[in-house]
Amino acid sequence: MVYVLDTSAILSGKFFGSNIATTPKILEEIKPKGHSWRLLEYMKSIGMKVIEPPGEAIKEVIEAAKRTGDIANLSEADIEAIALAYHLKAILLTDDYSMQNVAEELHIEYRSIVEEGIKEKFYWKFRCEACGRFFEKYQKICPVCGGKIRRTIKKN
Repeated sequence: MVYVLDTSAILSGKFFGSNIATTPKILEEIKPKGHSWRLLEYMKSIGMKVIEPPGEAIKEVIEAAKRTGDIANLSEADIEAIALAYHLKAILLTDDYSMQNVAEELHIEYRSIVEEGIKEKFYWKFRCEACGRFFEKYQKICPVCGGKIRRTIKKN
């Protein structure tokens, strides 16, 4: 069994065994020096592999994140980590609810590290705070009035 670690898993300092992997973008989130860097160096010393997921897996994750409405909440590093878990058929270790939601959409097994984790998968829609209009796709500002867009749970 392989575990794919996101930044929160690395920074937790917990031991997940030596069959662990992460992505180059996750490594970029941890700056040299200090406690976080030492945790990363420890993970690498016990055998953590750094693997770049294939482009096809990244495309699958992006499409799934668009379907669920989580795309606006995911960084490139988040997308890479989910894509690596998808590609390796590995268990994703993350406390990030948006990552868990997309993993659920793609039927990727995931586990929380410190937080409780999501209870159910959500689909999101987006609403302008100013004029109240709803949108199916994420936009930073409302194209009608220029107000700020927030996500809200999509009710069927």
